Amino acid sequence: MSTLDSLLEMQKEFNDLFYNTELMSSSEKEDATKSLALALYTEVGDLVSTLNCKDHHVIKVDADRTKILFEAVDIFRYTLAILNTWDVDSLSFLTAFKDKDIFLKLRHKIYKDVWDGISPVVIVDMDDAIVDFRNGFAMWISEKYDIHPNVESKEYYFISDLVGEGFNPEIVFQEFVSEGGFAKLSPINGALEFLDELKEKGYWIQILTARPKDNLRCFYDTYRWLSENKVSFNRVDFSSEKFVWCAQSPYYDEQRIEYAIDDSPKHIHEYAMHGIKVYAPKMSYNIHLADDDNVTMFDRFNDIEI
Repeated sequence: MSTLDSLLEMQKEFNDLFYNTELMSSSEKEDATKSLALALYTEVGDLVSTLNCKDHHVIKVDADRTKILFEAVDIFRYTLAILNTWDVDSLSFLTAFKDKDIFLKLRHKIYKDVWDGISPVVIVDMDDAIVDFRNGFAMWISEKYDIHPNVESKEYYFISDLVGEGFNPEIVFQEFVSEGGFAKLSPINGALEFLDELKEKGYWIQILTARPKDNLRCFYDTYRWLSENKVSFNRVDFSSEKFVWCAQSPYYDEQRIEYAIDDSPKHIHEYAMHGIKVYAPKMSYNIHLADDDNVTMFDRFNDIEI
């Protein structure tokens, strides 16, 4: 048993003196969490009160390290109690902690650089542009449900295959996300090398994905994937309306967007219709856009001239 397991168990034994989370409804757990969070807030206040927070006081005393220690213990115990209330085990907590750590470090790293207003910008999608989502998702469905989607289908989320077997496609996709599916996908051949070359030649790489930012598992798995695959980029943002996002950006105001790389018919069409050149990986579901103005289909990243 790990140290964190032991601490969770110790806290649970104490919690059990007052309530049994196994018998609580979801709404009762929410009420308990509110009470625990308020108590935690109070303990944070108690910790702050041990410090020299009032600058107008002439006489300063050294902070009491022992008080800080025991107030921190109280704060941590309330946090453990919240985790116990929702049956969060040590592995889940440590995984989330590591995900948050990756995000914080990567965000700190990338935001040290500021776009100079001059460097040419390339807007880069993730799924099925640089991330092999389609094949990875199809493989996951095959392993999970013994359904074998046709990856050459014109349906992006294999809706007919799933509905035909009695499954709700949205629920299946959410299950894929909740199981950390986005973190386990492979890069598309040549994509990372292409981004490296873009960066070396002075391009500002703006990753823009339509993934749901409000889904925290998806959000943190996106940063995990970018970090673990050592992707060259300058910024990452989330938007389901990509052209609108671009039009509100300083890149657009300064007319520095060289082109976008995207596989989605919606985004390809909107970019092209508003004068942004698009390189689109040739897919069964977007090939009908091959004749659109400003759209160039490609099979390999080597086909894109930098």
